[in-house]
Amino acid sequence: MFIDEKFVEVCFDKIRGRGSSSIIYEAVLHTQSPLFITSKKQAEKNNKNNEKVVIKIVNKFGHDDFEQVLREVNASLKIGIHKHVCCLLGWSLYLTTHALIYECVDGYDLHTWLKLYANALGLITEMQIAKILWQISDGMEHISAVGIVHRDLAARNILLTKTLEVKITDFGLASICNKQFIYQAQINRRLPIRWMAPESLGSRLFSEASDIWSFGVLIWEIFTFGDVPYNTMEEGEDIVDFISRGNTLILPYKTGLIWQILTRDCWKLNRDERPNFRAIRNLIGQFLEEKTINYGYLRCKSE
Repeated sequence: MFIDEKFVEVCFDKIRGRGSSSIIYEAVLHTQSPLFITSKKQAEKNNKNNEKVVIKIVNKFGHDDFEQVLREVNASLKIGIHKHVCCLLGWSLYLTTHALIYECVDGYDLHTWLKLYANALGLITEMQIAKILWQISDGMEHISAVGIVHRDLAARNILLTKTLEVKITDFGLASICNKQFIYQAQINRRLPIRWMAPESLGSRLFSEASDIWSFGVLIWEIFTFGDVPYNTMEEGEDIVDFISRGNTLILPYKTGLIWQILTRDCWKLNRDERPNFRAIRNLIGQFLEEKTINYGYLRCKSE
C-alpha cells in the first residue's frame, strides 16, 4: 500500500489538523489507492484518479514517533474498510518523512460541530444525537470485532460529513489486542486521561471495555456541547482519585433517560459489567426505530 510521493500533491495552504508530532494537510491523489483496489465494492465506488484526500505528515523523527506511525498503519490495515471509519488509503515517504494518506471527509469534527451550536440550544435534536451515536457504536463494534482497541475515542476524533455521516478517525494510539482482547500499554506515552477508564489509569489495561468507558464520556461531551470532562480538576492524581472512588461525570439536567442509563452502564467500575458495542448499537437502533415510523435512511444493521 505504498504510494510514491510523485502521485501526491500536497496543499500546504490547507491545514486540516495538527497533532503532537504531525500536521494534516489536504492533498490530491493522482493515482488509484492500492487499498481500494483490494476491495472491489469500494473500488467501484471510490477508486479514481485525482481524488481529494488528506495526508498526515510526521514532523518529529524520534523512535517513539516512528513506533506510533507503525502502530497506526498496522491498526488501520487490520480494521480495513468500513463505512463509519476513516479509511487509510496508503502510506508514503514525503521528502523522506513518513506520511499517511486517508480519505478526505468534508465537514467538521464532532467537537467543533458541537461548539458551533453551543449557543443555539434546540438546533441539535435528540434524533440527530442518536443517529450520530448509533454510527459511532457501529464503527466501534467493527473495530473491536477485529481485535483493535482505539484508546482515544473522543468527540475530537469523530468526523462528520455535511449530511452527518460519521467517520471514526485518529488511530495513533490504537493497538492490537492479545488473545484475551486486552492490550497493556507502556507507561511512557502521553494518554488522554480525561477519557480513560479506571483500569487504564491504574493498570494501563485497555480493551473494548475501556473504549466503552470513553464512549460514555463522548456521550457526556455531546450533551454538554463539547465541555472538557472534569474541567474543574487538573490532569493527574485528582482525576484518578475521583474516578477510583466511584465518582462519575454528571449529565446535564433533562438529558433523556436512555442516555443516563447508558452512561451509567458505560461507567461501571467493573469492566466486565459494561455493555459491548454491539449491545449499545442495538439499543440505540431500537430507540431510533421506536421514535419514528419513517426511520429508514440510516440502517440499524451493520452492513
